[in-house]
Amino acid sequence: MFLSTSHNKIDKKGRVSVPKNFRSYLDLEGGSLILFKSLQFKCIEGTTLKRIGQYVEAIDEIDTMSKEASILRMMMADSFEVKYDNEGRINIPEVLLSYASINDIAVFTGIGKSFMIWSNLEYENQYQNTQKILQSSGPPKLILKKKGVSNE
Repeated sequence: MFLSTSHNKIDKKGRVSVPKNFRSYLDLEGGSLILFKSLQFKCIEGTTLKRIGQYVEAIDEIDTMSKEASILRMMMADSFEVKYDNEGRINIPEVLLSYASINDIAVFTGIGKSFMIWSNLEYENQYQNTQKILQSSGPPKLILKKKGVSNE
């Protein structure tokens, strides 16, 4: 899984290191890295080829004429498959860097089966917003289910 947060500098050639634990998970999942514009936040989302395949399957399950399908198709059209070099660095496409306002620091945040790449400023804003929600509403209520066990 993609877990943790890492603040990584973008070098003069536009390369940034993908966190080592992210690369390990990507390698387990086939090595391909897919990047796209987040549909929810001003950041880049990243995931595995396997996971993006699940998104494609989900699009096939909804009404192809719906607004939701249209949005998801545009997400796919704005996606990029990137490979990291021997030192674990990638070049994030300029259109994605511009969309997320990322300049010199890329903040990688693992969120399970995918991750986000933020500008330092957007990450700090989002972190502070989340802390305010936590203070006002308390922690989320989770019901953790055991695999293979039904709650019926």
